[in-house]
Amino acid sequence: MQPGITDLFGANSTFSGTPKVLEIPLSSLPSLTSANPTALELYAAIIANAHAWINANTDASVMASSDLVVSSPITRNGTAKTQFQFSERFYGPYTAPTFDPNAV
Repeated sequence: MQPGITDLFGANSTFSGTPKVLEIPLSSLPSLTSANPTALELYAAIIANAHAWINANTDASVMASSDLVVSSPITRNGTAKTQFQFSERFYGPYTAPTFDPNAV
């Protein structure tokens, strides 16, 4: 099964096709704790929510996979930090790769 809008963006999220508008209530992102989130905090909460769903639904019909690597401590701008690195992969139908010498 492919994920729906609410699977990746949280409960009560909606998508309208005309115009193309994705609405994500802050309450739909459980990892978001700030009442006044920054754009980066919103982005991270969306990624964390989607990552959790993709990892909980690993059957072959889901055309995506996601990994999280946590590294700590790392140094960024001279300060010790914890790094959260998400890797997302999306899959499409298989087509045999072919070598075209005219395309070199």
